[in-house]
Amino acid sequence: MRDSGGGFELPEGARDHVHPRRGGRTGVDAAAPRGAAADRVDVRAELSEGSRAALTGVGSEDGAARRPVGSLPRLVRAAEAHLDGSPTPLGAAAVLRLLAHQGHPRVLRLVDAWAEAHGLVFAARAIAELARVEAVHCPSPAGGHGWHLRGLRPGSCAIRWQERDLALRARSLLAACPDAVHAEVVAALAGSRDTPQGRLLVSYLVPTELRWAEEVVAEVLRGPRDRADSDPVLAVLGSADQLTRLLGLDWVVRRLPTPEFLWTALDVLGHGLLPALDRLLGTPELPGPARDLIAEVLAALPGDDAFAVLLPRLGQREVRPLARAVAGRAPERALRLLAAEGGPATSDAAIVLRSLAVGFADLDVRELPEAAGAVLARERAAHRAAPAPAEGLPPVLTSPPWARERREAEAPVVVAGLEPPVRPHLRWAPGEREGWLARQPRTGPDPADWTALADACADGRPTGHGSVLFARAPEGLVRPLLARWNPEPWAAEQWGRPVVARFGLDVLPQALALGRVRPTSLGGLLVPFATPEVAVMMVDWLARLTHAWPIARGWLERHGVDAARLLVPVAVGPAGVGRRAAEHALRQIPEHALTAAREHGERVASVVAAALAMDPLDVLPVRVPAVPAWLEPGLLPQVLREGGAAALPEEAVGHLLVVLALSTPEDPHVGLEQARQVCDPASLARFAWAVFDQWRMAGAPPEDRWALTGLALVGDDQVVRALGPLIAAWPIEGVKADVGLVVLARIGTDAALTRLDDASRRLRNKWLRGRAKRELDGVATARGLTAEELSDRLVPDFGLSPDGALELDYGPRRFVVGFDEQLRPHVTGPDGKRLKALPKPGARDDAELAARAHERFAALKKDLRASAAEQLARLERAMVEGRTWGAAEFTGLFTGHPLLWPLGRGLVWITESGRAFRLAEDRTLGDLDDRPVVLGPDERVAIAHPLRLGADLAAWAELLADYEVLQPFPQLGRAVHRLTEEEAGAVELVRFRDFPVLNGKVVALLDRGRWSQAGGLGGPIGRVRRALPDGREVVVGLDPALPRGRVPVGTGRRITGVRIGGRGPFGTADPVVVSEVVADLLGLAR
Repeated sequence: MRDSGGGFELPEGARDHVHPRRGGRTGVDAAAPRGAAADRVDVRAELSEGSRAALTGVGSEDGAARRPVGSLPRLVRAAEAHLDGSPTPLGAAAVLRLLAHQGHPRVLRLVDAWAEAHGLVFAARAIAELARVEAVHCPSPAGGHGWHLRGLRPGSCAIRWQERDLALRARSLLAACPDAVHAEVVAALAGSRDTPQGRLLVSYLVPTELRWAEEVVAEVLRGPRDRADSDPVLAVLGSADQLTRLLGLDWVVRRLPTPEFLWTALDVLGHGLLPALDRLLGTPELPGPARDLIAEVLAALPGDDAFAVLLPRLGQREVRPLARAVAGRAPERALRLLAAEGGPATSDAAIVLRSLAVGFADLDVRELPEAAGAVLARERAAHRAAPAPAEGLPPVLTSPPWARERREAEAPVVVAGLEPPVRPHLRWAPGEREGWLARQPRTGPDPADWTALADACADGRPTGHGSVLFARAPEGLVRPLLARWNPEPWAAEQWGRPVVARFGLDVLPQALALGRVRPTSLGGLLVPFATPEVAVMMVDWLARLTHAWPIARGWLERHGVDAARLLVPVAVGPAGVGRRAAEHALRQIPEHALTAAREHGERVASVVAAALAMDPLDVLPVRVPAVPAWLEPGLLPQVLREGGAAALPEEAVGHLLVVLALSTPEDPHVGLEQARQVCDPASLARFAWAVFDQWRMAGAPPEDRWALTGLALVGDDQVVRALGPLIAAWPIEGVKADVGLVVLARIGTDAALTRLDDASRRLRNKWLRGRAKRELDGVATARGLTAEELSDRLVPDFGLSPDGALELDYGPRRFVVGFDEQLRPHVTGPDGKRLKALPKPGARDDAELAARAHERFAALKKDLRASAAEQLARLERAMVEGRTWGAAEFTGLFTGHPLLWPLGRGLVWITESGRAFRLAEDRTLGDLDDRPVVLGPDERVAIAHPLRLGADLAAWAELLADYEVLQPFPQLGRAVHRLTEEEAGAVELVRFRDFPVLNGKVVALLDRGRWSQAGGLGGPIGRVRRALPDGREVVVGLDPALPRGRVPVGTGRRITGVRIGGRGPFGTADPVVVSEVVADLLGLAR
């Protein structure tokens, strides 16, 4: 059922809030109170002394605008005449202002009194005259202060809180009066529209005058955006368009979601209010009462459109309870629309639908319309598997240690006074120290300034180059100053490794301090150290800090028996957190632990052996996590046993939650594997996602982050598809996006790694892109691959056939989709002719098959657009960087993959020995003369940069043109740049001195990833750098430095110099890389 705005009634409670209008849904009580006219008899007598002063203290008419002293004579005369029996609307308004400020008890009956005594026209005009008069508290001519009648100042509000009810009463009477009287009132009020306040007040009284209402809306829109004294306009609105325009004002967004204005808007606009409600729901920090009110309004509207407003926002934590509230008032509509949304079990609609099916426990399926009843019955059936018997469940789900009665623990055996038999030292992995030293910054102060900087450091004066000083200055100069080195964490992230590699144990205090401050980013500085202090810190991280666990685990693996020697004295020392952490660490390296323990004798060996022999399931944490308050277990989907015939009983589900809470991606609780062995994987993933969803809806409390990390342990591809968009949307200020990337890496399926690879290239935040790349590198290393090799294996095939085609079945007709060299799809009809586009299903086609095929093609085009751009960029980067593939790898990827084959066919390839070839239409390899090329098993293949083709470049371009092959990106026609003889022998490219650059081009260059800011991060960009494959870098200076944040448009900047660091001039670098560097720099001016 859909409704255009009529056909429904407002709820009873809402009618009291509505500002009524003629033709509205709200009835009007137009009966005047008995004896209302008597209110005018005693008005003079009841005026307070202060108010009577307003009628005697007359000021200057001319000076009224400049000095508010005394009352205006004309207003005093009008008020006196009204009180003396010669009533006028202006006089009535003046007296009303005085009575309202005085708080007169009968002031609310004045409108009815005026209407009874003088007619409704008089009463309406008296309210309208409030736009000409106000009572102000100011000095009196006779001394002191009092109330005085003045003209209403421009910008002042015509009806304040004291007069609101009177104006509302007048509007109510006008909404119910006969048509002839209403017409007379409208004609009379036309003369009161000579000021902005007057126009607003008149339109409030007679809102059905649409032309007047439009003028008022336009006038309000021209006024101040934060002025709320015009809020009566929200009761004037006559169209949805007017409301849409007003929502651009901040004060309208604040005032509209209040009962009086939202119910009033619904009264006149009906379903036309829905776009405004949708916009309000997207307003950040919308108060809870406002959201509750919107839920009531949506529930009052019949038809599907009202609930459909909520469907796209079900993933917002503020909207989810609102949707449940609306659904509770109209369950039939909610069940039907949520079911129609479809989607996987992890979709927001599916989660809400499941919670409603469980929550509507008292709803009788038989009382619902057939479609909604079927949905409810299906959902209930899907979540009512019989509980599994406890006999077949593992102990962790039936009687875990935290559910048993705790026995008083025996006092641990303490062996005090042991010293580790290890002298402090550093253990480096092969080539590691050299690698750290090579990371020394090639930028910084001139070496001639080292002595001055060292003197400043010795005196405690800040230099801004402290870390560079210790990384690069002569050792004899800076070693005596090491005790004074107090590096900033941001500087240590860039220069800490070369300093540690240079000075070793002498900088251990600084490395420890940095690790305490930033375990995740700087804890790696401590991995080479084997000292008691580092050992204690590492086992603390292993037991307590999820993010630092890989560092701690790496330290244990590197130092092996020495790590155990450092930990055994702690593991047999006094009971406490430190001992438990050491025992936990030794369980990771049991053989080394026993070896180290035996060095201290049998007693120590037996204590350590007992700790190692303890059943991990019996090892309780200091605090067993309780089920958090935000979690509603009754709304979670069932966890099914393998086979799906039975579900975990309620008690077992509670134990499973504890297991998840005790687990981290790097150190899952030992009971988790037991649970996984008896549970259906898909239902376990759905359960974990539902827990995560409730955590997210509760505001993602950080102390319960296990709800997110648990996805890494039991998540599947449905979880990956649901989590990916959230990671992209989460802000960098929190750690959710960071942890989300770890979750993808730990899930480890092709879908998860594809999403991670996509994140490493597409996330808007550079730090998160780097984080995603580091996780991807870790996965690749574990599989014995490089990150690029892993990316090759993650290219999706989208269900295409090996020859890169897709058949779409319309029933009587079939179409074949193919792709060109840029992965743009083309369609071939049943007659073999190329079509401009896939035809829409016709009357003779199978409706279901054709609709499904058409949707498949639309989804494929969307997926291909994103994937094509990614693969093209990847292949172009491979050409520039000289990446190679083995012969078998090349054949599998570029002649056998349906997506990469069209791309590879448009390129010219070259072996390391210099043989160039292309991929022919039959997927064989051919040279420039179309002779077959056979790759040897040990040959490696690259995408040929034009510089590699030498004199054959033009011939290759001609051959591809003859075959009408379009290249997927500029290859053969790519601009190449060669150095002059003078430039080849220099370390600076002089041609770029004072070279003007466009600001936006510099930012775009950095965004592409090959260039980055040189020097300290976070400040203005004064230098940019590009790393070269040989370990050197090119550094480009900019003057003035480019500010962070909003970058000014245009030029105004120049290059101060382009230099190559390290040993050797530009001519010693790879010519291809140099050509690309020059091309990048020339592009900064275009």
